[in-house]
Amino acid sequence: MIAGDVLARWMADARARDETMQGVVRAGAAVEALPALQALADQVDQVADSGSAVLAAAARFLATPGAIEACLRPLIDAARADPFFRPAFRAVSSAIRSGLVLYERPELSLLLAEIAADDLAAKRTFAQGPSSITFTGDHSLLHFIDAGGATLSFWEAPMLDESFSAVAAAPCRPVGRRKLRDGETIVLDGRREAFVIEHLSATMVYVQATTRVGGGALSREYDSRTMAFVGASSTDDAASRTGLLLTLLRDMDRQDAVPLFIRAIREEDFHGRWHAMRELLALDADTALPHLREMARSDPHPEVRGAAAQTLAAFFPGDTPAEERQSCPA
Repeated sequence: MIAGDVLARWMADARARDETMQGVVRAGAAVEALPALQALADQVDQVADSGSAVLAAAARFLATPGAIEACLRPLIDAARADPFFRPAFRAVSSAIRSGLVLYERPELSLLLAEIAADDLAAKRTFAQGPSSITFTGDHSLLHFIDAGGATLSFWEAPMLDESFSAVAAAPCRPVGRRKLRDGETIVLDGRREAFVIEHLSATMVYVQATTRVGGGALSREYDSRTMAFVGASSTDDAASRTGLLLTLLRDMDRQDAVPLFIRAIREEDFHGRWHAMRELLALDADTALPHLREMARSDPHPEVRGAAAQTLAAFFPGDTPAEERQSCPA
């Protein structure tokens, strides 16, 4: 009997496919109904506005004897009973990591993951160009069920504020290096703290609790060799979607959406404000002009002020006051 024959029979049997789906639903419901997870959800609801309190609730869950095993047991039992079973949880994978998101709410996610030593070694062996050190912007707690003989290096970067400048960004710096122990838990403020796996001798298995409550607006990457800042991206899914929608509206020439662009210019984070201004200029330059003047004069972020002033000088040369004719540091 070959796997293709088994799969073909399952695909041809509507009842068998339906039973598989019912098993997926039952296993997912069994996990969600676990008392420990219910208690976690209740605690998170009570402290949803505090990142540290949300992580403390996650830490209590992870300290509950058998909590992770209880989450996995319905999934393992279902997989043993049905070779076509797939857990009803979001899978997360990369070149070196694979895992399942066991709990996911706006305030907190719990990821059970593994990193294989061979995969980490292969990534480094065949890497093209320098690696990076990432500061996620999130608050996280990592509990290492099996540390895999890992050695970690720890890094710090300056905290971001509204005046953050890519050109003037200070480098990150190493603050320690040590071997990880099985059962160890570390807490990271991803706005200014990060770690790198320097060595791994066996498969690492860990649970990562992550909250964006109280997190930073940007995740940042630094060159691992020079420690210099190399790039940033938004951590706010809603802000990222806003940027994409503004671009779509501009591409569709939706003049009726101009008020949305103006609101974004006033309300978004500094990188979102400038994106909204660029799109409004492309959509309706006459309407954008007074807002561009105001941005060049009074936006709280120096790079946004500079970019607006340079845009005035380049496209509206007779409209640029002398004090606004500054160079953009970007």
